[in-house]
Amino acid sequence: MVDGVGPMPFFSSRRASRLRRTAFCDELVLDRNSSRSLQDQIVDFFRKSIASGRLRRGRRLPSSRELADYLGISRTTVVQAYERLTAEGYVTARPRAGIYVADALPDDFLSHLRPKLAAAGHPSARASNRRHSSERTEDAFSLVAGVPAIDHFPWKAWRKLSAAVLREDAARIVGWADPRGELPLREAIAEYLGEARGIVCTPDQIIVASGSRPLVEAVVRSLPLPNRLVWFEEPGDPVSRAVLQALGLTPVPIPVDGDGIDVGRGCAIAPAAKLAVVAPSHHYPLGVTMSLERRRALLEWAAKSKAWIIENEIDGDFRFSRSFYPPLYSLDSFERTLYLGSFNKMLAPGLRVGYMVLPPRLAQSFECSGPSVSVHHQLVLARFCEQGHLISHLRRLREVHARRRALLIEALSEEAGDVLELKRLPLAGLRLPVNLAADVPDHRITCACGTRLTIGRPMSACYVAEPRQSGLILGFAATPDERIRTAVRQLASVIRRQRTERPRVAAAY
Repeated sequence: MVDGVGPMPFFSSRRASRLRRTAFCDELVLDRNSSRSLQDQIVDFFRKSIASGRLRRGRRLPSSRELADYLGISRTTVVQAYERLTAEGYVTARPRAGIYVADALPDDFLSHLRPKLAAAGHPSARASNRRHSSERTEDAFSLVAGVPAIDHFPWKAWRKLSAAVLREDAARIVGWADPRGELPLREAIAEYLGEARGIVCTPDQIIVASGSRPLVEAVVRSLPLPNRLVWFEEPGDPVSRAVLQALGLTPVPIPVDGDGIDVGRGCAIAPAAKLAVVAPSHHYPLGVTMSLERRRALLEWAAKSKAWIIENEIDGDFRFSRSFYPPLYSLDSFERTLYLGSFNKMLAPGLRVGYMVLPPRLAQSFECSGPSVSVHHQLVLARFCEQGHLISHLRRLREVHARRRALLIEALSEEAGDVLELKRLPLAGLRLPVNLAADVPDHRITCACGTRLTIGRPMSACYVAEPRQSGLILGFAATPDERIRTAVRQLASVIRRQRTERPRVAAAY
């Protein structure tokens, strides 16, 4: 045994020729004296090698029998390690062909968060880039907000459906795409919304696109918005605000209270506005659920002013309360509401599949430039919904998210009660807004987290007007159970350290 290395693997010249093509296994050294099991060591080796790019996508791995023989261990140990890697999405088993590195890795889904963070001026965008590069470290933690439990993504069902679509609908995949989205997916969305959200609509009222931005662009092209004024919740998502401004609109900040957007204040501040963008189920960032009275008032304003409402419900599929208010779309007898939904929050951000439900009066005249989502992706998702995988997966995710949410709440109380305050518990969504009890600017906290800890953006960045509330937006769904408390402990340590340090003042020259 070499000091600091661990015992060398069992090896003989008889096996050398069989594993010549997998020489990287020479670096797989198992320490039988370690407190970690041999199976865990094998899983960690392949997970790191694949994530770092040392093992390229599509590469064939040694069979379980070859690897077990090479390492001198039980084949059952290797089989179970491969099963774990398959469940996590790092490898895939091809019938009668062997074990291969997966073409699509779990890390790909989180990689789509980096442009979004950077576009919003997120102070921890650089940290996010580093954490999801080959420089990732085992001691890095994340409380990133708005991402579901992608470690529970149903890879097995997804791969099976993907292969079936390639086998059975190959000609359709390479043909002309429906600019509104493939009909099977729009039918599946209509059925899901009817069962889960109480929204009655037809496939002709649904448009599919790669995200919310192209859908909002279509709204701006299709609707008469003479003065370009838009009611926008204050505080509100800075990314959404930037999208509206890029489209030539003028977001007018309308205050949000415990019942949601203040319709009376909106009428006083911008009475001529012809569009409102709201998130009734789970306001960003405060987590407020709009009251039924406020929903009716907003609909009455739209009808009276001949204005339109974009109901942004991209993360309203996860609720943690039995109380449930109908969507604005279902309450709107005036047909002034456009419902915006997404599969990115339901399944994984890397899917990039969003949709909009139009009121019947707009269904035929609405302009569509194209779905910008691959036909293959749409057909796989359609089958995923039709065969019941979506409903069963959401049922599992609700249990996972509820458990992780409870763990975060408990950790905040026990590990960070002196520096963080959870004043409002949202009834839905994948985020928790927390106030800073310490007198420290929230942007300093997000910057100080560095590469060891990734959190949501500072709450003050969501305000346009003063006063700005100082706080943090924390996620819980994408963080494994066993890492939540440690992440909160690290965050509390950062805040306490910043509280005792005075900001440096540049010397005058």
